[in-house]
Amino acid sequence: MPAPLRANEDRALAALRALQVLDSPPEPEFDALVRIASLVCGVPVSLISLVDERRQWFKAQVGLPGTSETPREMAFCAHAVLGDAVFEVPDARLDSRFADNPLVLASPHVRFYAGAPLQLSGGEHVGTLCVIDREPRHLDARQREILQQLARAASQLLEGRRALRIERHALAEAARAGALLQHSADAILSIDAQGVIRRANAAAERLFGAAPLQLLGRLHRTLVPENLRAREANNRHALAAGEALSHESERLRLDGQRLLVSVTLVAEAGQSGEEAGVTEFIRDITAREEAAQALALSAERFRSLSDCVPVGVFQVDRGGQSGYTNEQWRQIYQIAPSQVSHETWLSRIHPEDRERVRQASHRSQGGNTPFDETYRVVWPGGAIRQVRSRAQELHSLRGEPLGFVGMVEDITERLAFEAQLVQARDQARAAAQEALENARLLRNIADAMPGLVAYWRRDLSCRFASRSFEDWYGRSREDMLRLSMPEVLGAEGFERSKPYIEGVLAGQTQTFERSIRRPDGRLGHTLVHYVPDTDARGEVRGIFAVGSDVSSLKTAQRELQLAASVFSATVDAVMVTDAQDLILSVNPAFTAITGFEPADVLGRSADVLGRDDPALESQAREAVRAQGHWQGELWRRRKNGEAFLQWLDLGLIPGDEATGAQERLLHVFSDGTERRRHDERLQHLAFHDALTGLANRSLLMERLGRLLGQTHRERRELALMYMDLDGFKAVNDSVGHAQGDALLRQVAVRMGTLVRDTDTLARLGGDEFVLLLDQPAGPQELELVAARLIDAVSQPLVLAGQSVVVGVSVGIARFPQHGRTVEGLMRAADLAMYAAKAAGRNRWQFATDEAPLAAS
Repeated sequence: MPAPLRANEDRALAALRALQVLDSPPEPEFDALVRIASLVCGVPVSLISLVDERRQWFKAQVGLPGTSETPREMAFCAHAVLGDAVFEVPDARLDSRFADNPLVLASPHVRFYAGAPLQLSGGEHVGTLCVIDREPRHLDARQREILQQLARAASQLLEGRRALRIERHALAEAARAGALLQHSADAILSIDAQGVIRRANAAAERLFGAAPLQLLGRLHRTLVPENLRAREANNRHALAAGEALSHESERLRLDGQRLLVSVTLVAEAGQSGEEAGVTEFIRDITAREEAAQALALSAERFRSLSDCVPVGVFQVDRGGQSGYTNEQWRQIYQIAPSQVSHETWLSRIHPEDRERVRQASHRSQGGNTPFDETYRVVWPGGAIRQVRSRAQELHSLRGEPLGFVGMVEDITERLAFEAQLVQARDQARAAAQEALENARLLRNIADAMPGLVAYWRRDLSCRFASRSFEDWYGRSREDMLRLSMPEVLGAEGFERSKPYIEGVLAGQTQTFERSIRRPDGRLGHTLVHYVPDTDARGEVRGIFAVGSDVSSLKTAQRELQLAASVFSATVDAVMVTDAQDLILSVNPAFTAITGFEPADVLGRSADVLGRDDPALESQAREAVRAQGHWQGELWRRRKNGEAFLQWLDLGLIPGDEATGAQERLLHVFSDGTERRRHDERLQHLAFHDALTGLANRSLLMERLGRLLGQTHRERRELALMYMDLDGFKAVNDSVGHAQGDALLRQVAVRMGTLVRDTDTLARLGGDEFVLLLDQPAGPQELELVAARLIDAVSQPLVLAGQSVVVGVSVGIARFPQHGRTVEGLMRAADLAMYAAKAAGRNRWQFATDEAPLAAS
């Protein structure tokens, strides 16, 4: 049977929750009240019972050991809270409302019940002070009166307990506000109506170079340059109570140094409304102004440099409107400086390319697709130019898009040159094809008609000469047979051949090259073989002279030497493979990049460089087969196993069935690893703390926001641990800032060993750290993690030869119990951390409902 509800049920439940007493530990004041009630009424059981929407919970009890609550539908107290007087049940077995109640039929066997409601100052009944007996009975008038008085005392205790908690919280908040004021980075001075400094925080003493308490009692005007004193005094006196005024001014340090500062004045009034003085908040902006001047100088240098580069440089805002353009950009688009705008730029793009460029620009927003387009530009006179434009999206420190910066290059001449190169390449291929055909023809002719052939007797008279020999020397067959070798070769030719003639006559085969001026004036080149003709006794009888026309080979050799020089001198690695992907040739740059010597790879599969992405390799091969060319990035490995990023141009050298030439693949590549690593380092620095390498605030906020977004689609537990080192400032002051940084790095390493890969450990700055835990198992796991972190940080460290010890205070906030937004969780964890510090430092503290702002 459902329990009856109070007339003001919702208000009573809200008042009970505001007491924050449910499930709290025992307190002696409440225990004393139930003992008195048990003694006065002469019963074995007495309770202080608080009734919420589903149960009655016992704040104090006598006679029911091991029992802390019962369901509301069985509770006698659920009836007692309905009225203002004592609710009494003389015999529960005879009362139809309770005769079947499990508390009557079984343990604790209730027969008698009497309960006085606990009424708060707002009139809400939140529970009872009741007495129970296992035998039927009645209370007399005196006992009822005492029971009601005890209930009033319990109600007052509950409200006094709440007031004490609120007062303690207010004192803690006031102490925290005072600590924040004292530790503020801004200088703060309190100045009375006579211009005398009455209070100054530590930042003010540092700013003005003063010793502790040295500023107190000093006239404020002594800190202001003489030319500004009248204006500053007028500013103070012109403010009404509660008003504030901010402006930039100057101040004097005690050593006379002038400071450029930002000043905020807040007027204060006394208890009777009279002028009490002002509070002055001062911030040194000297460095800011110097930085602003340096930034302006840097911007001017950038503009000067950008006007010197041979490419156009531009910047547009997030709305697409033109910002900065250099002179080269305006020349490329033929736009005067006064006419630069987004609309004018669009009007210069060829109508057939305009929509494609607009869509590419739209796709690049968000940074997912880079803008890199080639298109035509139409000049006002009708001339058409080809340009290539590339742009990159800019973001603020918070990740918000600011616009684009990019460059544009006029590639009209380059495209024309590339077209000429393609034409020259095609012509070279055609010439090579023709040369191969001629070589085949010459080979067939050579097979049918041998080259220069002659036989010379030992006395060097001619016995035989072929037709080709006769033609080379312009002699008839009859002339050859009657002339000697010196006469045929001529005096100079014979003298140059004499060493070889003597060698062959000595029985040794001679091979040499000879250049011959033919009868028509042409210079010919021959490869000559002198072979001795010996008789049975081994004596040389004559000379077989065989000459081959190598004039064309000499020309080809010079061309090959030139090609080999280019092949060896290029800075890009070159590798040639056959149809089976076996390496046929590599150049020196290949060895410099990969570490493989030619002997290591020639004849081996190109797999020696590794294939980390077989799918992309296959795609590249298909593209080369279909288009003859492919360009892209692949990860390879050097001889020492190190991975490197290969920027590859892959080209196809077709085979030739007629000549038997096999198909080849030409691999030209460079090492792009450092460029990729540079880009990755920049990305890492944007989202990680430079000192410790941990995630920074931006990365922490992004991950926390993303995980909170996932909670709308799935049930998810999250927790934040806000950590602040205890004693760090003292250590930092004693060993120096450099060692303080070393301490922070060691603390970061210790913390990092205790977290999971799915969690995020971040440094917010100074000695503040935050740990984001995804799907923690529950409060027990969070307590264990916090205890381990505290133990790890508290271990001694050695800095500059000194052993130092710091601690850490940890504030824990859970989602959704302590906050449903990024700001709410961070604020709840922060407040819990300060509570841990207030409780003694070097400990952890969960966020509680005692700080309701933390859960917003």
